[in-house]
Amino acid sequence: MSISNTTKFRYNIPDTLKFPIFVLLIVTGLILESVVHCLYGINTGYTHFFYLIIFVAALWYGRKAIWVALIFGSLHVAVSLVLEGPIPWDAFFRAFMLLIVAVIAGTVVEEMKKYHEQVLMQNHELKEVNGQLDASQNAFLAANKKLNLLSSITRHDIKNQLTALLMYIELSKMIDLDPGVKSTIAKEEIVANNILRQIEFTKEYEDIGVNSPQWQNVTQIVSGISSDMKPSGVFISVSTGDLEVYADPLLRKVFENLVDNSIRHGEHIRQISITCEKEGQSLFLIYRDDGVGVPDADKTKIFDKGFGKNTGLGLFLTREILSITGISIRESGTYGQGVIFTMQVPDGGYRFNGKKAVLEPDRNVL
Repeated sequence: MSISNTTKFRYNIPDTLKFPIFVLLIVTGLILESVVHCLYGINTGYTHFFYLIIFVAALWYGRKAIWVALIFGSLHVAVSLVLEGPIPWDAFFRAFMLLIVAVIAGTVVEEMKKYHEQVLMQNHELKEVNGQLDASQNAFLAANKKLNLLSSITRHDIKNQLTALLMYIELSKMIDLDPGVKSTIAKEEIVANNILRQIEFTKEYEDIGVNSPQWQNVTQIVSGISSDMKPSGVFISVSTGDLEVYADPLLRKVFENLVDNSIRHGEHIRQISITCEKEGQSLFLIYRDDGVGVPDADKTKIFDKGFGKNTGLGLFLTREILSITGISIRESGTYGQGVIFTMQVPDGGYRFNGKKAVLEPDRNVL
């Protein structure tokens, strides 16, 4: 069954009523022409009813309304010739106008019906595509769930083996061995601990890109980090007001990484500030600290996988999380004066719920 048959055109009425209504209109038109024109000699006014007949014919039958116009126009001219004698130009004009109206109305209605069916067809195709996309998304989510389960099981087994390895290493350190062997055992312990730390680290990021992005309030995120991390002697100031950013649900991990990075490598850090600036269609979310900063040679390398003194994954994954919704990040601070991480949020990726002209700082103690 075609789409045009399953969905009726908006101007249609039940088919059982069309024909009798149309016949009634035709008969009424003929009566008007016979009585008003023939008997009473009135040749204007009543012809306006013919337009109603033509419009109904056009709505229901399209360009076939032209035949209706020809019938009534010809009848009107014929009666005028009989009653008025020589060529009745006014009757010809009225007949011509009936024909013009029928052509225009019939053409417009048929075009509207054609476009209507095209829209229905496109909607049907869109529904099929959406159905395929939904099926693909469900399959992707199911596959990702299985992969995460497998990853979790594998990670758990590796941790168990590493725990056993570290236990044996600890027992080996209690044995009186050659200094060279003890040095080797110490190095093995460092490697095993690094592996364990990386395994733990990957657990926090196994859901990158799995869940749909969402609007997240920057001030609330940073305030939550302030409450949870609480390292002594470090202050955080947030000057983003009611800014919300459209990002992966792991946006909190981005700020946790930046704060952790400042605390680990900032050496004498005492102040962290987060501000925002609008420039053109983009918004810049700026993270600063007063630590030692990043050497110029390392400014681009710090986002590379494996670069760094800890896991080498923190800033790499930070960039990956932000890039999901088109947010870029770079470091532009001056070495010796602290870091400046600038996150460029594209147009459409940020919003302000309120209408604050000035963003007031909200200071939180860590």
